[in-house]
Amino acid sequence: MARLPVARWIANRKANHLFRLTAGFVHSQILGSCVRLGLFGLLADGGQTTGALAQACGLDPARLRLLLEQAERLALVREMAPDFWMLDDAGAVIAGDAGLAAMIRHHDMLYRDLGDLDGLLRGTAGETELARFWAYARGGDAAGLDAAAVAPYSSLMRLSQAMIADCVLAAHDFSRYRCLLDVGGGDGAFLAEAGRVHPALELRLFDLPAVVERAQQHLAEHGLTDRSQVQGGDFVQDRLPDEADCVTLIRILCDHDDDRVRRILGNLHRSLKPGTHLVVAEAMAGPSEGARLAASYFSLYFLAMGSGRCRGTGDIQTLLTDAGFQVPRIVQSANPLLATLVVARR
Repeated sequence: MARLPVARWIANRKANHLFRLTAGFVHSQILGSCVRLGLFGLLADGGQTTGALAQACGLDPARLRLLLEQAERLALVREMAPDFWMLDDAGAVIAGDAGLAAMIRHHDMLYRDLGDLDGLLRGTAGETELARFWAYARGGDAAGLDAAAVAPYSSLMRLSQAMIADCVLAAHDFSRYRCLLDVGGGDGAFLAEAGRVHPALELRLFDLPAVVERAQQHLAEHGLTDRSQVQGGDFVQDRLPDEADCVTLIRILCDHDDDRVRRILGNLHRSLKPGTHLVVAEAMAGPSEGARLAASYFSLYFLAMGSGRCRGTGDIQTLLTDAGFQVPRIVQSANPLLATLVVARR
């Protein structure tokens, strides 16, 4: 094809795509090194020279320049003048989003687990780092988890929640509700943002006993103590508060296998009053580019984690219907890479 003028651009595009797949891990390591060295933060307030950056990072200037050149090729930074660097668009986004930077650092754990992907697929890899990190998701003793055990993943989820919250709150009108209950709400990051956007909304949170103290503190820091209540328990088996007219599951079902999801939804159906709306929001498989990217990433992430899967909207609708929820409907968000919503009624 490359020898035919009409088809040459197609051949080059496909060759470039194939090489991106081949070189993808190299690109991820360039990004990861920039984050670990703090390069984006150093450039957040303006441009700097190679020498100044090298001194701040503790690297030889020639080696740092090597990294910066590759980061420029990935549109993370720009060399605006000889040896003078500034952030490009993607670098600026990372510099301004602590959650995104935290997820990039977290990926070191994922990459180590995926070093034996064949073993993961065969079931011979043994326990992974991600399985230990997300131990709660496999249905262990929720009451046995203490604050120290839940702190690492609670912090990661809170830091990475900002973009998800914006996406979900823009896709669905929560102003129609009197009271919102966020099940599995962690540190309360989504609930705090919902409370900021909708000042009249009463706020409720249900999560593991070891987590709720963190949620109380986070909501208090946002001045939401008078409007909020938190309750600790196991959302698989403990009765949930039923005063809310809307309940959210934000990035919850994807962490769990189908049998456990059925138990979660069954418990919600038993606990909630008729007419209560349930909003499921997470990355879901689908035909859009963002949904395909999310599915290819999360499918292997959950494999390494040892629990959960990236489901399609039809899968979510079926699970909701089987649990007794009515008329589950799909709500597309502005960014399906982050989340798609399925809304149903008790």
